[in-house]
Amino acid sequence: MKWAAAALAVFFLANVTTYAEPAGPIQQTIVTRGGGHFPVAVRLKDNRIAVVLRGGGPHLSIHGRLDIVFSSDEGKSWTKPTIVAADPAADVRNPAFGQAADGSLVVAYYRTTRYDENGKYNDSLDKPVNTWVTRSIDGGKTWTTPTEIDVSDIGWASPFGRIITRPDGTMFANFYGGAIRTSGQAAPKSSFSYLYRSTDQGQTWQRYSTISPPGFDETGLIVLPSGRWLAALRSSGQSANLSISHSDGDGKSWSKPEPLSPPGFYTADFLLLPDQRVLLTMNRRSGPFGVEAVVGNPDGHFDWKNAFAVSEDAANPDCGYPSSVMLKDGRLTTFFYSATSRSDPKLGIHCAALTYRPK
Repeated sequence: MKWAAAALAVFFLANVTTYAEPAGPIQQTIVTRGGGHFPVAVRLKDNRIAVVLRGGGPHLSIHGRLDIVFSSDEGKSWTKPTIVAADPAADVRNPAFGQAADGSLVVAYYRTTRYDENGKYNDSLDKPVNTWVTRSIDGGKTWTTPTEIDVSDIGWASPFGRIITRPDGTMFANFYGGAIRTSGQAAPKSSFSYLYRSTDQGQTWQRYSTISPPGFDETGLIVLPSGRWLAALRSSGQSANLSISHSDGDGKSWSKPEPLSPPGFYTADFLLLPDQRVLLTMNRRSGPFGVEAVVGNPDGHFDWKNAFAVSEDAANPDCGYPSSVMLKDGRLTTFFYSATSRSDPKLGIHCAALTYRPK
């Protein structure tokens, strides 16, 4: 498989930029076939790696559901997908995933019924959409009956990405949705990015703060050792790009989003590296299609000139949503989905994991 030659760009704290080949080849593992959209990866307390992803249908499908897979051998092999949440009358999609302080696995998600009689998605249809959460207290073997999250104050909301669990047990997740409204107002179409909080192990969720002005949606989050929050926001629309915002007020107030990428890069994920630099991976849908990354310093500053390709194997823009974890041996693994593969056209929709070691 052909990958970009420069698999990792290292941004040194002294502001000296170098480009490093990985210390060995990039290893690809197929995690799932026939599905795998929107993966969210978490290193669990029992040291397994768990990935929640979409199954049951393509990018848009009334048959969509959420599955989970596990690896107990650092990503060498994966369990068969098992169902987290499904509804025969709705498209279940857009997971946010994390582990609570008590060990419970928590998945929040979006449910939409806006499909016509021919099974075609149409967001203008006056059909129910809502937001749900389910939990597992036995390591992912079984899941609770989903409960609805009240998002009536913003009209609608979709969760996104990795859920943050603070040392005090408080959980935070990105939800994007409509404008804050008073009773009787219609929900505007323009989307806002919000921070939602749970103080009961992920069972219930409330809006905590507004991350962005209108025009932003899917947002990756991280809290740095300094206490600074970072948000990587996808701008809405056909010419979407990635912007960065930060909070030095414990996530209550946020800076104005500043563009980082050119158009075609979005849906991002953060990972704190052992030296406290920050890996930011993102979807590339501008061609060549795949996954892009950039490494920032411990203060969360990124220089787009240091961006590098992790994967360029997708044959069309239906790909991406990367999510990364650190392996025990110091290597990085980045999960992403692709509806196609240039190197293996017969592969179809799949979730893959790319494992590499920076020099």
